[in-house]
Amino acid sequence: MNKTRICGHLLLWAGFLVGAFVAVRSTEVQETPWSTISWPAYGTALFVAIIGVIILRTTKRPVRVASDQEAGAIGELAAILVRLHARVEGWSRTSDKIPVYDFHGMIDDELADDLGRFAELREALVAEFGLDHYARIMTEFALAERTLNRTWSASADGYLDEVQASLSRAGSHLSAARQRLDEAVKAQCPRAT
Repeated sequence: MNKTRICGHLLLWAGFLVGAFVAVRSTEVQETPWSTISWPAYGTALFVAIIGVIILRTTKRPVRVASDQEAGAIGELAAILVRLHARVEGWSRTSDKIPVYDFHGMIDDELADDLGRFAELREALVAEFGLDHYARIMTEFALAERTLNRTWSASADGYLDEVQASLSRAGSHLSAARQRLDEAVKAQCPRAT
């Protein structure tokens, strides 16, 4: 975090805390409840907090992925989605030939690293495409991840029909996430006509 943002946070919280202390410092008088507040002190604390907010709003939060790494991160995200989708679709097609209790181990061994890496790199989507595309991609990815968690649980409990249904849904969500990422890339770099 840069020094300006630290200063902004300090001013915001100092103003807030001092204002709260000033507001409750004295016991309230029933006839005139607002008379116990030191309004000049409260106003000063409020002013300090507002300055902190202004500083925080005007300083840009640094993006976790450096801009020179963004293109590589987007490529890696696309590759991860391809690998995850291919693996899940393959399992879905052959789910009747795999023992039901093997799926949760397979998810841990073969998907966990890619799922974690995708989550680590997701900030690059915001920097590269904006919040709208980020939300579309991450919604599908999160649904796929949640459905894979359901697959894991169904496997651990021995419910093959739920494993098969969950794998099918997870594959659909991963396919949709890939499609949303492709749409974001195309929207950013439209072909010249």
